[in-house]
Amino acid sequence: MSFITSLKIEAALDSTYGKGLDLALSGGVFDCKETPSSIEGAVIVSGTVEGSYGQAYQTRVSLDLDEQAVLAYSCDCPAARNYDGMCKHEIALVLYYLDAIGIAGLPRPGTYGTQATRSAGGAHSKTPAAPRALPTSSQIANLLSTLTQQRVDEVARTRHRHGTEEAELNLEPADFDVSIIPPSSPYGFDGTLCLRLKVRHGKASYVVKNMGDLVHAWKTGAQVTHGKNLTLAYLPANLTERACKLLDLITRIVDTQQALFSSRWQYMQAGRGTDIKELPLSPVDAIDVLDLMQGESIAFGFGYSYGQGGDLVCQVEVLHGNPTIEAEVRPAGDGGFDLRLPSNLQCLTDDERMYIVDDSHAWRCSEEFARASAGLFSSLLPARGTLHIGTTDLGDFCRTVLPTLRSCTHLEGAEALDSFCPPVPEFSFKVGMEDGEVTCQATVAYDDWRASLYEPQRPGQPARDLVAEYHVQDIVEEYFPGGAQVPGFDESDDELLYILLTDGLAELGELGDVMVSERLRAIKAQGSPQVRVKATLKSGLLDLQVDASGMSPRDLMLFLDSYKRKQKFVRLSSGDIVKLGDSLREVNALAESLGIDAVQMAGDGVGLPSNRTLFVDALLKKASGVRLERNAAFREVVRDFDTFGDADFDVPASLNGILRPYQEEGFRWLETLERFGFGGILADDMGLGKTLQVITHILARKEAGSTLPSLVVCPASLVYNWMAELARFAPQLDAAAVVGTKAARTAVIGAATSHDVLVTSYDLLKRDIESYTGIHFARVVLDEAHYIKNPGTQVAKAVKCLQADARLALTGTPIENRLIELWSIFDFLMPGILGSMDSFSKRFAGPVEAREGDSTHRLQCMVAPFILRRLKADVLTDLPEKNESVVYARMAGEQDKLYKANQDRLALQLQHENTPKEFKENKLKILAELTKLRQICCDPRLFYDEYAGASAKLDTCMELLRNAVDGGHKVLLFSQFTSMLTLIEERLAAAKIASLTLTGATSKEERARLVDTFQTGDVPVFLISLKAGGVGLNLTAADVVIHYDPWWNVSAQNQATDRAHRIGQTQAVSVFKLICQDTIEERILQMQERKHDLAESVLGGEGVGSTTLSREDVLALLDHEAE
Repeated sequence: MSFITSLKIEAALDSTYGKGLDLALSGGVFDCKETPSSIEGAVIVSGTVEGSYGQAYQTRVSLDLDEQAVLAYSCDCPAARNYDGMCKHEIALVLYYLDAIGIAGLPRPGTYGTQATRSAGGAHSKTPAAPRALPTSSQIANLLSTLTQQRVDEVARTRHRHGTEEAELNLEPADFDVSIIPPSSPYGFDGTLCLRLKVRHGKASYVVKNMGDLVHAWKTGAQVTHGKNLTLAYLPANLTERACKLLDLITRIVDTQQALFSSRWQYMQAGRGTDIKELPLSPVDAIDVLDLMQGESIAFGFGYSYGQGGDLVCQVEVLHGNPTIEAEVRPAGDGGFDLRLPSNLQCLTDDERMYIVDDSHAWRCSEEFARASAGLFSSLLPARGTLHIGTTDLGDFCRTVLPTLRSCTHLEGAEALDSFCPPVPEFSFKVGMEDGEVTCQATVAYDDWRASLYEPQRPGQPARDLVAEYHVQDIVEEYFPGGAQVPGFDESDDELLYILLTDGLAELGELGDVMVSERLRAIKAQGSPQVRVKATLKSGLLDLQVDASGMSPRDLMLFLDSYKRKQKFVRLSSGDIVKLGDSLREVNALAESLGIDAVQMAGDGVGLPSNRTLFVDALLKKASGVRLERNAAFREVVRDFDTFGDADFDVPASLNGILRPYQEEGFRWLETLERFGFGGILADDMGLGKTLQVITHILARKEAGSTLPSLVVCPASLVYNWMAELARFAPQLDAAAVVGTKAARTAVIGAATSHDVLVTSYDLLKRDIESYTGIHFARVVLDEAHYIKNPGTQVAKAVKCLQADARLALTGTPIENRLIELWSIFDFLMPGILGSMDSFSKRFAGPVEAREGDSTHRLQCMVAPFILRRLKADVLTDLPEKNESVVYARMAGEQDKLYKANQDRLALQLQHENTPKEFKENKLKILAELTKLRQICCDPRLFYDEYAGASAKLDTCMELLRNAVDGGHKVLLFSQFTSMLTLIEERLAAAKIASLTLTGATSKEERARLVDTFQTGDVPVFLISLKAGGVGLNLTAADVVIHYDPWWNVSAQNQATDRAHRIGQTQAVSVFKLICQDTIEERILQMQERKHDLAESVLGGEGVGSTTLSREDVLALLDHEAE
């Protein structure tokens, strides 16, 4: 047997061999290769063969050259997957190969070039011909064709505009004659309507033969030759307005149908599905066309169904209105009735619109008419003739269909059906309370027949309207969802009873007669009453009392207690039911925030410290359903705090013209606080002069006759700064610093009453606290009050032991990490105002950090009156701009390997610690590991003494520093690691860049010298440890700030930044945060942003959020997920 015979036998179809031969002859085979087979005398031939539409298929055939037989074959074309036998690509490859090696030549003149190659020394190899070029992909070929056509269309449009403009000046715009007719050829489904168009321009008129081409011309503005007398460019200027709208609609229809057609065909070359002159229309499409043709005439075809001839086509006028439809009902011989409707009507409807088309009109029916009759006409009119109603269905017909026929048609003979109309059901309901249940006995009646609504239908009963009965059953069961024998519910269910009394009885009354028992009738359902809170401020105490309209104190207590138990309704002693409304929510929120029981306020009321006044006013003045009644003293406090900026407090004469307007406002706020005996936090942005505002207040009180001393407590580094500021702005005040030896400090404290101001540090106060016993101060001022943010520390406990008439706190960051820090400061200012620490955590800290309910709003109302916070951007319009940016460094080489090894080791350790207890036991070790990761980011030498590789961040930092110094800038560089500052100092020295260094080991005297040297000298770089230099320094000579490494909360970094960006700065300040990309540092930055967002929701400050790191938090920092 020859190879040719084998191929013909193996071919999948009879035509496959011929197609394969054509493909081989046309050069469709390329990259043909031969490799030896493991079978003796056999070879494997592989190659690429061109498909029908430009595709290229990988083909492989195994041949026995000795026996001239095909052993095996494969191809990745669709035909090879779907048919048994060889495809044309496999046959083409074999023929190409056989011709190349000379076994079987192809039947055509000339020599067929070859690309076949054999392994070295192959017996059948021939010299390969030059490689043939691959065909252009079908996608590119189609694109080129489309672009060429677009160019042709554009030329045609231009030629039309310039060449025929004058000829068309005297012609009217073109328009279309519209026909909606049954199809003239099969479409595979009945009832189809099609759109046919005839374009009319001047005297010429032609049928549109290709809807797809028409849409293409409209999209591109191309010309279409419709006939020898009409060539039209489809531009808006050449068409009537209605024709343009019609083309837009047809375009939408065609695009939709083309997309549907394409989705159903594997090969686009099969056509677009709209290359036809009759465009199939859905009912919605047909209605859209008719809406466009309002007021015009169209041709409309009436056909029974697809494929029947003799369809009637009429010219109909499209207009609004409801048609007069003649219908007739006649008795039939079998006892039933025949319904006759006009046979010349057609109904088109969608969800909202309906057309009824007759011989002369297409009626656009009203919405009301369409809603009532669309279902009826769309079902009955297609029958086009007489319909029969059998005797068994006469009752249902009269009940459901006949009313619509009577209202929407001119119906004759309907009176003959009156005797067949079933009785209308009448419902009655007996509602009462018995044996602990509220029940409803529902009855249905048809004339004289009466039964329970739940009586099953049985023979001999009248024809019941089961649909109406089921509807009533649903309503009954909605209000009576339980019950054993009859629908009902437990009478202790106040909510169901309230709903029944307010809504249910009325709805049942609309369905039929309702009888209500005397016991149930005696119960009244009341809406939520008006609640009144009486607030009386007298002798430093705030008395709060609650009452409600129409309620006795006992009922009010029951009312309030029910809300506490999360009930929605309450049964009063009278038996009436009251709905618990928003007013109780507000009263309960007030009580909860004040740490008292709401029920207590319903009796004789409760007495509270006067500092709760502003909170009560803020929370209740806009509360829904609550009326706040305030006495004159209460209103005075609120008024004075609302207008403290205009208060009649004079700035001391010696400071006139020195304070800025916002500082004068801050001074008056402090005066207002002290007037009413309140404490407060002056939380102005760093650098806004909080110290000056307090000095002004102390001096004003001294001049007003105050004889008691003031005590200022601040960080040790700021003691002499306070003394200098007091000497500068208020030299008339006798100020003394509590410093030196124990004996010296004791002497100064003992003589406190002979001084106006004492200034001490937190650390010394803690040591000397016993020496302050018995000393009463006019006021205690805590500067950088976040030093007492941890309420459990000795220093926090010490400051709370001091005796003073007023207590003030200064800090730009009242919340650094957790809300409990705010509680600690307020516990110093006004003990008890935020409740105990445990209750604050439960009522505020947890809910606020979890963003639950209105907890944030309530906390704001409580603390906002006692916090004055202004931002630089709001008050210092002359302060230069601050530009912040993040500079990323990417670790590589040895540094990257070290980091990833330590990160993965820590993550693995955490994933094996599956319980909170295990995590807590190793927490210190884990924090140390996190610090190690941060050190590796900074420079691995901070942890690995022998490390000799590069540091990506240090190299980036040096580049920043060189550019800044070369540009004439002065730089502050902050880091938490003093050893990192040493490394940077060494690199600066090597680069011959002068620098200064300040750390916690720097003495106070040396600090002052370094600051003065930097401010007045030529040293361009100041290296500062974050904790030692983040507060209390004025370094406005710098205009560039670099944060070498991120800290857990952003406030510490912002405080450091504001050493430069503060009053006195005349240049824009650039702030750079150096971050190693894809490391713990980048995720710390994200954590800072989350903290900042939460703090802004409470007081508009810096970071807040729990610093208590969970196992999941640490894994997130390591970019690992918990298992």
